[in-house]
Amino acid sequence: MRRITCLMGFFLAISTLCFAQNSKVPTVTYLEGTASIDGQQAAVGDVVPLGSLVVTSAQSLVDIEFNGRNALRLSENTSLVFNPRNFQTGSELKQGALTLVLKGLPSGAIGESFLVRTPTVVAGVRGTSFFIKVDGPSSTYVCACNGAVQVLGPDGSILRELAASHHKAVRVTDEGDRPQVSDAPMLYHTDDDVEKVAADIGYKIDWNTIDK
Repeated sequence: MRRITCLMGFFLAISTLCFAQNSKVPTVTYLEGTASIDGQQAAVGDVVPLGSLVVTSAQSLVDIEFNGRNALRLSENTSLVFNPRNFQTGSELKQGALTLVLKGLPSGAIGESFLVRTPTVVAGVRGTSFFIKVDGPSSTYVCACNGAVQVLGPDGSILRELAASHHKAVRVTDEGDRPQVSDAPMLYHTDDDVEKVAADIGYKIDWNTIDK
């Protein structure tokens, strides 16, 4: 009986390991400088639990790959509550900046299937390359680098829809009852920055075509 129990435990462990490998769990794939996950120092290969707080220090970067064909990069001095499966509130960017290349989001979801929330705005996409930065106490910069992004107010109302093959950006500021949206130039990031994140998932960006 003890042998049968041990064998069952062995096969259960193997099954769990295989599931973890096949489920393409969120994982740190690149780290430059120092970063933490829920207060613990991060390292390449670490799993990033859903809902965890990921923080980068000065002059640091960390890349996270999830669901096989999605990758994001936290810039320096960035704080992110990582929650890509929460379709109601999304991941929360408390400070700093993110570069994202999303090519493997769930299909058939109602509304936008990936959300990033900041103190002033929500950015929603179904699959695209974009950049978002909290660039002030009441200001957020959003760029559709290659693809389409919906820029939403905290109440879920659509403030602006961006679509571009090569960078189209806005700045959203909180100035009362309704956030104010203004066109913005390309700031804080470069083509090379986005391409490096895309390379994490083996994707090459075509800057002549709007990603769908």
